[in-house]
Amino acid sequence: MLHVFLLFFILHLVVLLCLRLILPEYTFLSLGLPLNTLYAPTFYCCLVLLCEEVNKPKIAPKHPLFSLHFLPAIVLLSFYGILISKGLDVEEELVYWYLIILYCVEGLQYIGYAFTGYFKINKLMLNNNIRLLILRVMWIMIFMALVSLGVVVYNSVLSYDLSVTYLALLCFSLVIFNYYITRLKYVKVVAVTESELEEEAELAKDDQMLLKYEKSKLGEEILQVYKLKVEQVLQDKKSYLKLNFTLDDLERESKIAKHHLSQFFSTTYGMNFNTYINKLRVEHAKELLEKRNFDISVSELGDECGFNSRTSFFRAFKKFEGVSPSEYIANILQK
Repeated sequence: MLHVFLLFFILHLVVLLCLRLILPEYTFLSLGLPLNTLYAPTFYCCLVLLCEEVNKPKIAPKHPLFSLHFLPAIVLLSFYGILISKGLDVEEELVYWYLIILYCVEGLQYIGYAFTGYFKINKLMLNNNIRLLILRVMWIMIFMALVSLGVVVYNSVLSYDLSVTYLALLCFSLVIFNYYITRLKYVKVVAVTESELEEEAELAKDDQMLLKYEKSKLGEEILQVYKLKVEQVLQDKKSYLKLNFTLDDLERESKIAKHHLSQFFSTTYGMNFNTYINKLRVEHAKELLEKRNFDISVSELGDECGFNSRTSFFRAFKKFEGVSPSEYIANILQK
C-alpha cells in the first residue's frame, strides 16, 4: 500500500518542481494541475486492498470499479489539457471557474475519503506503526481539505501561491520518512542467539503439562466440541494475529474455562497455548511470504503475524522451521 502511495507522491513532487523551475511565468500550469485529486482515491483504494488482504489473505481481490474513484481526476486532467492547449492563463474567466471546481473537488475528496478510511481501519487488526501512519495521512488530508475549501470560500483561487500545498507535501514526506526510519531499526537481519536453556525449559514445560493431564484426560466428545470452538476462534477469525493474544482472550471468545483450555491444548496438540499460537503465526508468516513473493521485510512480517517483538518472532520461527526467517527466505529463493 505504502509503495504505491509513495510512488505517486514522488511523481507529484517531480512534476511540480519541473513546472516551477522551467515555466515559472505560466502560473496556471502549477496552480491548475489536478494531481491533488489523485491522492485521496489512491489512499482509499490501497486501504481497501489492505482490508481484503487482512480479512481474506488467500483470495486475490478484484476491483473493476476502482477506476470510478479516479474519474473526477481524469475529467479535470482533460479540462486542464484543453485549457493549456488554448493558451489560457489565470486572467481568463474560464480558468477561474475551473480552479473553483478543482479546489471544491479536492476538499470534498479529502474529507470524504479520510473519514471513510478511518472507519475501515478501526475494523482491522494492524500493528501500531502501520495504524499510526494511516492516521497521520488522514489528518494531513483533512488539513488539505480545509485549505482547499478555504481558498474557495475566501475567493482567493487566483492569488493562491501553493505554499500550503507544499507544506502538506512536506508533512507527507516527514510522515513517510519517519515510518521508514522506524522500520530500518529492525530491517537488518541478525541471527537469533537464544540460549539452549530457554528452549529446553519450554520443552520441559510442555512435558510437565502432558504428564499433569495424563491421568485426568477430558472425554473424547468434549475434546471434539472444544476443538470446534477453538478452531472457530483461531482459524476462522484468525484471532491469533492479534497482538498479545492470551489464554484469557481465548477463554472469553470461546466460552471455555481457562483450565480446560490448558488441558485441551496439551492433550490435543501436545503443546501449551503459547507454543501453539506461535506455530499458527509462523505458518501465517510463510503464507504471507509466498503471497507477496518474498518482498517484505522480516520485521514487518513479524508485526503482521502478531509477534510483539523481533526476538520472539525469530525464536518461534527457528523453533518450528529450524532456521531463521532470513535463512528460510534465502533457501527458498535459491531453489
